[in-house]
Amino acid sequence: MLTALITGTSTGIGRATALKLARSGLTVWATMRDPSMGASLRSIADDEGLDLRILQLDVEDEGSVQAAFEQTGGIDVLVNNAGLSPVGSVEEFELAQWKQLFETNVFGLIRCTQAALPHMRNQAFGRIINISSVAGRVAIPMFGPYSSSKWAVEALTETLASEASIFGIHVCLIEPGAVATPIREKTGQPDRNSPYRPVAKNWGFSVGYDHAFPSEPEDVADCVAELVADPSPPLRVTVGRGVQQMVELRARHNDEEWVDLWSLETSDFLSTWESLTGDDLTDLSQLPDS
Repeated sequence: MLTALITGTSTGIGRATALKLARSGLTVWATMRDPSMGASLRSIADDEGLDLRILQLDVEDEGSVQAAFEQTGGIDVLVNNAGLSPVGSVEEFELAQWKQLFETNVFGLIRCTQAALPHMRNQAFGRIINISSVAGRVAIPMFGPYSSSKWAVEALTETLASEASIFGIHVCLIEPGAVATPIREKTGQPDRNSPYRPVAKNWGFSVGYDHAFPSEPEDVADCVAELVADPSPPLRVTVGRGVQQMVELRARHNDEEWVDLWSLETSDFLSTWESLTGDDLTDLSQLPDS
């Protein structure tokens, strides 16, 4: 029986993944900064007889990470899910916020990965699954801080995949688009008085459209379970409507064209976007084609 540790399991993708893997027969350490947030998970585990254990872990605290991994006694699967998803222009996002974001999304992931690897190397088996984002592949206005952190995750994951493969450890990235989780409420909106308001409006139409037709956390959890079960999992997988469209759209534009697209007057941006993708970003009445 495999043992998995998942970060950020109090809500959303982490919670859904903890339940999915436990229901698949794994022993699951569902970690979170505040274990009192795990009451509903514990109740479900008790009702269904799942081997799911709530464990305190703050990815920003070295001592907390070390204590948690010592308590597990060694794991086979690590799902780095804990993260922040802020919005803001590069200029207006304060340096302290930049540091907080990277502390959670990047350094927290590194802490947990470094704690998991020695046991995985010794047993010549392991899975490390990092939850990235389509923003880790494509950068758009107002997501500069978030994209920067996810691009860092993409780079270190691709590097680690090569390093760890000689020990029988597979390292994977999941790149979701919009997902219906509480992190959306925590994301916030750009300041309406921002000097970057013109380009932020284009961001708002694009992101608002995606979030009107989101994937569910369970979709990402299903993907995690598939990667755990796959004897030769891929490095990257995408989840959700519009993700491949965005990646392909960026690939079809050179750098100058991409900058110009997002810098258009909003009316021109909307008409250009529809001509490129077929999506009317102002029409949220029906689900678009996948």
